[in-house]
Amino acid sequence: MRISNDLQQLTLARKQKGMAVLIMSIILLILITFVSLYLARSVLFEGKIVNNDLRARQAFENAEAGLALTMQTISDGKYWDDDGIVLGVFDNNGGDGINDDHEGELTNGRVSIVVTPVVINELNAYIIESTGFSDDGTATRSVTANMRALNPLPNIPDNPLSTKGSVILGGSATVHNPEGHSTIWSGGDVDVGSNNATQTLIADPSGANYPYCMDDGSCATKETSNRDKIGLDIIEHDSDLANLTPTEMFENFFGMSPERYKEVMTDIIIGGIDAKGDCGNSWNGCVDGSQNDIIWYDGNVDENGGSMGCAVPVQGNNVCAKNDEKPSILIIDGDLNLAGTPHFYGIVFVMGSITGSGNSTFHGALITGGDVVNSTSGSLDAHYNSRLLVKLTESGPKAVGAGSWKDF
Repeated sequence: MRISNDLQQLTLARKQKGMAVLIMSIILLILITFVSLYLARSVLFEGKIVNNDLRARQAFENAEAGLALTMQTISDGKYWDDDGIVLGVFDNNGGDGINDDHEGELTNGRVSIVVTPVVINELNAYIIESTGFSDDGTATRSVTANMRALNPLPNIPDNPLSTKGSVILGGSATVHNPEGHSTIWSGGDVDVGSNNATQTLIADPSGANYPYCMDDGSCATKETSNRDKIGLDIIEHDSDLANLTPTEMFENFFGMSPERYKEVMTDIIIGGIDAKGDCGNSWNGCVDGSQNDIIWYDGNVDENGGSMGCAVPVQGNNVCAKNDEKPSILIIDGDLNLAGTPHFYGIVFVMGSITGSGNSTFHGALITGGDVVNSTSGSLDAHYNSRLLVKLTESGPKAVGAGSWKDF
Protein backbone atom coordinates (compact mmCIF):
# COMPACT_ATOMS: atom_id res chain seq x y z
CA MET A 1 0.00 0.00 0.00
CA ARG A 2 2.83 2.32 0.89
CA ILE A 3 4.63 1.48 -2.35
CA SER A 4 1.58 2.37 -4.38
CA ASN A 5 1.32 5.75 -2.74
CA ASP A 6 4.98 6.46 -3.42
CA LEU A 7 4.51 5.59 -7.10
CA GLN A 8 1.55 7.91 -7.33
CA GLN A 9 3.47 10.75 -5.74
CA LEU A 10 6.42 10.14 -8.06
CA THR A 11 4.17 10.16 -11.11
CA LEU A 12 2.48 13.36 -9.92
CA ALA A 13 5.89 15.02 -9.38
CA ARG A 14 7.00 14.02 -12.87
CA LYS A 15 3.81 15.48 -14.35
CA GLN A 16 4.34 18.72 -12.46
CA LYS A 17 7.96 18.98 -13.72
CA GLY A 18 6.78 18.38 -17.30
CA MET A 19 4.17 21.12 -16.98
CA ALA A 20 6.79 23.55 -15.65
CA VAL A 21 9.13 22.74 -18.54
CA LEU A 22 6.30 23.24 -21.00
CA ILE A 23 5.34 26.59 -19.47
CA MET A 24 8.96 27.78 -19.45
CA SER A 25 9.37 26.66 -23.05
CA ILE A 26 6.26 28.55 -24.07
CA ILE A 27 7.48 31.64 -22.21
CA LEU A 28 10.91 31.39 -23.85
CA LEU A 29 9.29 30.91 -27.25
CA ILE A 30 7.14 33.97 -26.73
CA LEU A 31 10.17 35.96 -25.62
CA ILE A 32 12.16 34.78 -28.65
CA THR A 33 9.23 35.70 -30.87
CA PHE A 34 9.06 39.20 -29.38
CA VAL A 35 12.83 39.61 -29.69
CA SER A 36 12.70 38.44 -33.31
CA LEU A 37 9.85 40.81 -34.08
CA TYR A 38 11.72 43.65 -32.38
CA LEU A 39 14.89 42.88 -34.27
CA ALA A 40 12.98 42.68 -37.54
CA ARG A 41 11.29 45.98 -36.75
CA SER A 42 14.67 47.51 -35.86
CA VAL A 43 16.21 46.25 -39.10
CA LEU A 44 13.32 47.66 -41.13
CA PHE A 45 13.49 50.93 -39.19
CA GLU A 46 17.26 51.16 -39.71
CA GLY A 47 16.72 50.46 -43.40
CA LYS A 48 14.22 53.31 -43.60
CA ILE A 49 16.62 55.61 -41.77
CA VAL A 50 19.43 54.74 -44.18
CA ASN A 51 17.17 55.18 -47.20
CA ASN A 52 15.80 58.48 -45.89
CA ASP A 53 19.31 59.69 -45.15
CA LEU A 54 20.43 58.69 -48.64
CA ARG A 55 17.54 60.51 -50.27
CA ALA A 56 18.04 63.55 -48.03
CA ARG A 57 21.67 63.62 -49.09
CA GLN A 58 20.63 63.30 -52.72
CA ALA A 59 18.23 66.21 -52.36
CA PHE A 60 20.84 68.34 -50.58
CA GLU A 61 23.55 67.57 -53.14
CA ASN A 62 21.13 68.36 -55.96
CA ALA A 63 20.26 71.67 -54.30
CA GLU A 64 23.95 72.56 -53.99
CA ALA A 65 24.57 71.49 -57.60
CA GLY A 66 21.68 73.68 -58.73
CA LEU A 67 23.06 76.66 -56.81
CA ALA A 68 26.53 76.20 -58.33
CA LEU A 69 25.09 75.74 -61.83
CA THR A 70 22.97 78.89 -61.50
CA MET A 71 25.92 80.96 -60.30
CA GLN A 72 28.03 79.71 -63.22
CA THR A 73 25.23 80.44 -65.70
CA ILE A 74 24.84 83.99 -64.39
CA SER A 75 28.63 84.54 -64.36
CA ASP A 76 28.89 83.35 -67.97
CA GLY A 77 26.10 85.72 -69.04
CA LYS A 78 23.96 82.82 -70.26
CA TYR A 79 21.07 83.49 -67.91
CA TRP A 80 19.79 86.27 -70.20
CA ASP A 81 19.63 86.82 -73.92
CA ASP A 82 21.22 89.80 -75.69
CA ASP A 83 18.17 91.93 -74.87
CA GLY A 84 18.32 91.17 -71.15
CA ILE A 85 15.35 88.76 -71.21
CA VAL A 86 15.64 85.95 -68.67
CA LEU A 87 16.25 82.58 -70.30
CA GLY A 88 16.82 80.25 -67.37
CA VAL A 89 19.40 77.76 -66.17
CA PHE A 90 18.61 74.57 -68.11
CA ASP A 91 18.33 73.75 -71.80
CA ASN A 92 15.28 71.49 -71.99
CA ASN A 93 14.11 72.18 -75.53
CA GLY A 94 16.20 69.78 -77.54
CA GLY A 95 19.76 70.79 -76.74
CA ASP A 96 19.97 73.91 -78.91
CA GLY A 97 22.46 75.46 -76.49
CA ILE A 98 20.02 78.12 -75.30
CA ASN A 99 18.62 77.93 -71.76
CA ASP A 100 14.85 77.91 -71.46
CA ASP A 101 13.87 76.54 -68.04
CA HIS A 102 14.47 76.91 -64.29
CA GLU A 103 13.92 73.20 -63.60
CA GLY A 104 16.14 70.40 -64.79
CA GLU A 105 17.10 66.77 -64.31
CA LEU A 106 20.34 65.80 -62.60
CA THR A 107 22.04 62.40 -62.24
CA ASN A 108 20.22 61.45 -59.01
CA GLY A 109 17.11 63.59 -59.08
CA ARG A 110 16.13 67.04 -60.19
CA VAL A 111 16.36 70.67 -59.08
CA SER A 112 14.19 73.78 -59.25
CA ILE A 113 15.67 77.29 -59.24
CA VAL A 114 14.22 80.66 -58.25
CA VAL A 115 16.31 83.80 -58.90
CA THR A 116 15.20 87.12 -57.40
CA PRO A 117 17.06 90.32 -58.44
CA VAL A 118 17.85 92.70 -55.53
CA VAL A 119 20.12 95.67 -54.85
CA ILE A 120 22.75 95.34 -52.11
CA ASN A 121 25.01 98.30 -51.29
CA GLU A 122 23.93 100.00 -54.53
CA LEU A 123 25.09 96.99 -56.58
CA ASN A 124 22.89 94.55 -58.43
CA ALA A 125 22.69 91.17 -56.74
CA TYR A 126 20.58 88.02 -56.89
CA ILE A 127 18.94 85.85 -54.27
CA ILE A 128 19.21 82.30 -55.56
CA GLU A 129 16.98 79.61 -54.04
CA SER A 130 17.80 76.11 -55.21
CA THR A 131 15.46 73.25 -54.25
CA GLY A 132 16.78 69.75 -54.82
CA PHE A 133 14.70 66.56 -55.06
CA SER A 134 15.78 62.96 -54.51
CA ASP A 135 15.58 60.39 -57.29
CA ASP A 136 12.15 59.21 -56.13
CA GLY A 137 10.90 62.70 -55.25
CA THR A 138 10.23 61.85 -51.59
CA ALA A 139 12.93 64.13 -50.15
CA THR A 140 13.52 67.85 -50.78
CA ARG A 141 16.15 70.28 -49.54
CA SER A 142 16.59 73.97 -50.26
CA VAL A 143 19.74 76.07 -50.33
CA THR A 144 19.67 79.89 -50.56
CA ALA A 145 22.47 82.37 -51.15
CA ASN A 146 23.01 85.95 -52.32
CA MET A 147 25.18 86.29 -55.40
CA ARG A 148 26.84 89.59 -56.22
CA ALA A 149 29.75 90.92 -58.22
CA LEU A 150 33.00 91.93 -56.60
CA ASN A 151 33.54 95.61 -57.37
CA PRO A 152 36.44 95.87 -59.85
CA LEU A 153 36.59 99.69 -59.63
CA PRO A 154 36.03 100.75 -56.00
CA ASN A 155 37.44 104.28 -56.54
CA ILE A 156 35.94 105.79 -59.69
CA PRO A 157 38.12 108.49 -61.31
CA ASP A 158 36.86 112.07 -61.37
CA ASN A 159 38.82 113.12 -64.45
CA PRO A 160 38.75 111.97 -68.06
CA LEU A 161 42.58 111.95 -68.17
CA SER A 162 44.88 111.22 -65.23
CA THR A 163 48.61 110.62 -65.59
CA LYS A 164 51.54 110.32 -63.22
CA GLY A 165 53.87 111.88 -65.79
CA SER A 166 53.56 114.62 -68.39
CA VAL A 167 50.91 115.29 -71.02
CA ILE A 168 52.20 116.50 -74.38
CA LEU A 169 49.54 117.13 -77.02
CA GLY A 170 51.46 117.67 -80.23
CA GLY A 171 48.47 117.13 -82.46
CA SER A 172 44.85 118.03 -81.85
CA ALA A 173 43.04 116.95 -78.72
CA THR A 174 39.80 117.53 -76.88
CA VAL A 175 39.20 116.55 -73.26
CA HIS A 176 35.56 116.71 -72.15
CA ASN A 177 34.12 116.66 -68.65
CA PRO A 178 30.41 117.60 -68.69
CA GLU A 179 30.13 116.29 -65.10
CA GLY A 180 32.66 118.53 -63.37
CA HIS A 181 35.26 121.26 -63.52
CA SER A 182 38.51 119.29 -63.98
CA THR A 183 39.81 117.61 -67.13
CA ILE A 184 43.51 116.71 -66.86
CA TRP A 185 45.23 115.65 -63.64
CA SER A 186 48.97 115.30 -64.05
CA GLY A 187 52.02 114.79 -61.91
CA GLY A 188 54.16 116.46 -64.56
CA ASP A 189 53.94 119.22 -67.13
CA VAL A 190 50.89 119.67 -69.38
CA ASP A 191 51.62 121.01 -72.86
CA VAL A 192 48.48 121.52 -74.96
CA GLY A 193 50.55 122.32 -78.05
CA SER A 194 49.75 124.83 -80.78
CA ASN A 195 46.90 123.20 -82.68
CA ASN A 196 43.78 125.33 -83.05
CA ALA A 197 41.56 122.32 -82.41
CA THR A 198 43.06 121.48 -79.02
CA GLN A 199 40.83 122.39 -76.11
CA THR A 200 39.45 121.23 -72.79
CA LEU A 201 35.78 121.57 -71.91
CA ILE A 202 33.88 121.46 -68.62
CA ALA A 203 30.26 121.81 -67.51
CA ASP A 204 29.02 125.31 -68.35
CA PRO A 205 27.87 127.07 -65.14
CA SER A 206 25.59 129.31 -67.20
CA GLY A 207 23.90 126.41 -68.97
CA ALA A 208 20.37 125.20 -68.41
CA ASN A 209 19.69 122.98 -65.39
CA TYR A 210 23.14 123.57 -63.95
CA PRO A 211 24.43 122.09 -61.61
CA TYR A 212 21.93 119.23 -61.61
CA CYS A 213 22.85 118.34 -65.19
CA MET A 214 26.25 117.17 -63.92
CA ASP A 215 24.55 114.19 -62.29
CA ASP A 216 23.69 112.65 -65.65
CA GLY A 217 26.31 114.28 -67.87
CA SER A 218 23.77 116.33 -69.81
CA CYS A 219 25.38 119.72 -69.15
CA ALA A 220 26.37 122.00 -71.97
CA THR A 221 30.15 122.43 -72.01
CA LYS A 222 32.40 125.45 -72.08
CA GLU A 223 35.97 125.73 -73.30
CA THR A 224 38.46 126.48 -70.53
CA SER A 225 41.91 125.64 -71.90
CA ASN A 226 43.44 125.88 -75.37
CA ARG A 227 46.78 126.57 -77.03
CA ASP A 228 46.78 130.11 -75.68
CA LYS A 229 45.80 129.51 -72.05
CA ILE A 230 45.75 126.89 -69.33
CA GLY A 231 42.57 127.02 -67.28
CA LEU A 232 41.90 125.93 -63.72
CA ASP A 233 40.48 122.65 -65.05
CA ILE A 234 44.04 121.38 -65.66
CA ILE A 235 45.99 120.30 -62.59
CA GLU A 236 49.69 119.88 -63.36
CA HIS A 237 52.83 119.26 -61.32
CA ASP A 238 50.84 117.58 -58.55
CA SER A 239 53.64 116.25 -56.33
CA ASP A 240 51.33 113.83 -54.54
CA LEU A 241 50.59 112.19 -57.86
CA ALA A 242 54.14 112.45 -59.20
CA ASN A 243 55.57 110.73 -56.12
CA LEU A 244 53.36 107.67 -56.54
CA THR A 245 54.70 104.57 -58.22
CA PRO A 246 52.54 103.10 -61.01
CA THR A 247 51.68 100.28 -58.61
CA GLU A 248 50.52 102.73 -55.92
CA MET A 249 48.53 104.65 -58.52
CA PHE A 250 46.87 101.40 -59.57
CA GLU A 251 46.00 100.52 -55.98
CA ASN A 252 44.42 103.96 -55.52
CA PHE A 253 41.75 103.25 -58.15
CA PHE A 254 41.41 99.46 -58.08
CA GLY A 255 41.77 98.82 -54.36
CA MET A 256 44.42 96.08 -54.47
CA SER A 257 47.85 95.32 -55.84
CA PRO A 258 48.20 94.66 -59.58
CA GLU A 259 49.31 91.08 -58.90
CA ARG A 260 46.29 90.36 -56.72
CA TYR A 261 43.92 92.10 -59.13
CA LYS A 262 45.27 90.08 -62.04
CA GLU A 263 44.70 86.86 -60.10
CA VAL A 264 41.27 87.61 -58.63
CA MET A 265 39.45 90.04 -60.90
CA THR A 266 40.47 89.57 -64.52
CA ASP A 267 38.57 87.17 -66.74
CA ILE A 268 40.88 87.64 -69.74
CA ILE A 269 44.69 87.65 -69.57
CA ILE A 270 46.69 88.17 -72.75
CA GLY A 271 50.31 87.09 -72.96
CA GLY A 272 52.69 84.58 -71.45
CA ILE A 273 51.92 81.49 -69.40
CA ASP A 274 49.16 83.34 -67.52
CA ALA A 275 46.93 83.58 -70.62
CA LYS A 276 43.26 83.12 -69.72
CA GLY A 277 40.04 83.31 -71.69
CA ASP A 278 38.76 81.67 -74.85
CA CYS A 279 39.46 84.64 -77.16
CA GLY A 280 42.72 83.46 -78.67
CA ASN A 281 45.30 85.20 -76.43
CA SER A 282 45.61 88.16 -78.81
CA TRP A 283 44.77 91.85 -78.84
CA ASN A 284 42.52 91.55 -81.88
CA GLY A 285 40.71 88.52 -80.50
CA CYS A 286 40.33 89.63 -76.90
CA VAL A 287 40.22 93.44 -76.80
CA ASP A 288 38.62 94.44 -80.08
CA GLY A 289 34.93 93.77 -79.67
CA SER A 290 35.17 93.01 -75.95
CA GLN A 291 32.01 93.58 -73.91
CA ASN A 292 31.70 93.81 -70.12
CA ASP A 293 35.14 92.23 -69.73
CA ILE A 294 38.07 92.81 -67.40
CA ILE A 295 41.17 92.41 -69.54
CA TRP A 296 44.82 92.27 -68.52
CA TYR A 297 47.49 92.65 -71.20
CA ASP A 298 51.11 91.75 -70.41
CA GLY A 299 53.63 93.73 -72.45
CA ASN A 300 53.67 96.65 -74.87
CA VAL A 301 50.80 97.15 -77.32
CA ASP A 302 50.56 98.61 -80.82
CA GLU A 303 46.87 99.24 -81.47
CA ASN A 304 45.71 100.14 -84.96
CA GLY A 305 41.98 100.76 -84.98
CA GLY A 306 39.32 98.56 -83.40
CA SER A 307 36.85 99.22 -80.60
CA MET A 308 36.31 98.08 -77.03
CA GLY A 309 33.18 98.12 -74.88
CA CYS A 310 30.48 98.37 -77.54
CA ALA A 311 28.18 95.64 -78.86
CA VAL A 312 28.63 97.05 -82.38
CA PRO A 313 32.09 97.84 -83.81
CA VAL A 314 32.69 101.60 -83.83
CA GLN A 315 34.57 103.10 -86.74
CA GLY A 316 35.66 106.56 -87.86
CA ASN A 317 33.83 109.42 -86.18
CA ASN A 318 30.88 107.27 -85.12
CA VAL A 319 29.90 106.68 -81.50
CA CYS A 320 28.42 103.70 -79.71
CA ALA A 321 24.66 103.90 -79.22
CA LYS A 322 23.68 104.06 -75.55
CA ASN A 323 21.84 100.73 -75.71
CA ASP A 324 24.94 99.07 -77.17
CA GLU A 325 27.34 100.31 -74.50
CA LYS A 326 28.96 97.37 -72.71
CA PRO A 327 32.05 98.98 -71.12
CA SER A 328 35.15 97.00 -70.28
CA ILE A 329 38.22 97.45 -68.10
CA LEU A 330 41.56 97.26 -69.90
CA ILE A 331 44.84 97.14 -67.97
CA ILE A 332 48.08 97.20 -69.95
CA ASP A 333 51.21 96.22 -68.05
CA GLY A 334 53.47 98.06 -70.47
CA ASP A 335 53.26 100.90 -72.99
CA LEU A 336 50.44 101.64 -75.45
CA ASN A 337 51.05 103.01 -78.92
CA LEU A 338 47.90 104.14 -80.72
CA ALA A 339 47.28 104.35 -84.46
CA GLY A 340 44.26 104.29 -86.73
CA THR A 341 40.92 105.20 -85.15
CA PRO A 342 40.51 103.07 -82.02
CA HIS A 343 37.50 103.60 -79.74
CA PHE A 344 37.48 102.64 -76.04
CA TYR A 345 34.37 102.51 -73.83
CA GLY A 346 35.12 101.96 -70.15
CA ILE A 347 38.41 102.55 -68.39
CA VAL A 348 41.92 102.10 -69.73
CA PHE A 349 44.84 101.92 -67.27
CA VAL A 350 48.34 101.85 -68.74
CA MET A 351 51.20 101.08 -66.36
CA GLY A 352 53.67 102.72 -68.75
CA SER A 353 53.24 105.55 -71.24
CA ILE A 354 50.88 106.27 -74.11
CA THR A 355 52.01 107.50 -77.50
CA GLY A 356 49.71 108.12 -80.41
CA SER A 357 49.67 109.11 -84.05
CA GLY A 358 46.12 108.05 -84.89
CA ASN A 359 42.71 109.43 -84.01
CA SER A 360 41.94 107.82 -80.66
CA THR A 361 38.73 108.24 -78.69
CA PHE A 362 38.15 107.31 -75.04
CA HIS A 363 34.73 107.30 -73.33
CA GLY A 364 34.90 106.81 -69.57
CA ALA A 365 38.39 107.48 -68.22
CA LEU A 366 42.04 107.10 -69.21
CA ILE A 367 44.82 106.65 -66.61
CA THR A 368 48.56 106.14 -67.08
CA GLY A 369 51.49 105.47 -64.80
CA GLY A 370 53.80 107.22 -67.27
CA ASP A 371 53.40 109.98 -69.87
CA VAL A 372 50.83 110.77 -72.54
CA VAL A 373 52.41 111.95 -75.78
CA ASN A 374 50.22 112.65 -78.78
CA SER A 375 52.17 113.27 -82.00
CA THR A 376 51.56 116.14 -84.38
CA SER A 377 49.88 113.75 -86.83
CA GLY A 378 47.31 112.42 -84.40
CA SER A 379 44.35 113.44 -82.31
CA LEU A 380 43.17 112.32 -78.89
CA ASP A 381 39.63 112.77 -77.63
CA ALA A 382 38.77 111.87 -74.05
CA HIS A 383 35.16 112.04 -72.82
CA TYR A 384 34.48 111.58 -69.12
CA ASN A 385 31.43 109.38 -68.55
CA SER A 386 30.65 108.30 -65.00
CA ARG A 387 27.63 106.31 -66.18
CA LEU A 388 29.96 103.94 -68.03
CA LEU A 389 32.29 103.76 -65.03
CA VAL A 390 29.42 102.87 -62.69
CA LYS A 391 28.41 100.11 -65.08
CA LEU A 392 31.88 98.65 -64.63
CA THR A 393 31.23 98.04 -60.95
CA GLU A 394 28.99 95.14 -61.98
CA SER A 395 31.60 93.53 -64.25
CA GLY A 396 33.59 91.83 -61.49
CA PRO A 397 33.58 88.10 -60.81
CA LYS A 398 30.45 86.83 -59.08
CA ALA A 399 30.65 85.41 -55.57
CA VAL A 400 28.39 84.35 -52.70
CA GLY A 401 27.78 87.23 -50.32
CA ALA A 402 29.34 86.74 -46.90
CA GLY A 403 26.88 85.24 -44.44
CA SER A 404 24.11 84.79 -47.03
CA TRP A 405 24.37 81.01 -47.56
CA LYS A 406 21.79 78.99 -45.68
CA ASP A 407 20.12 75.60 -45.96
CA PHE A 408 17.23 76.11 -43.56
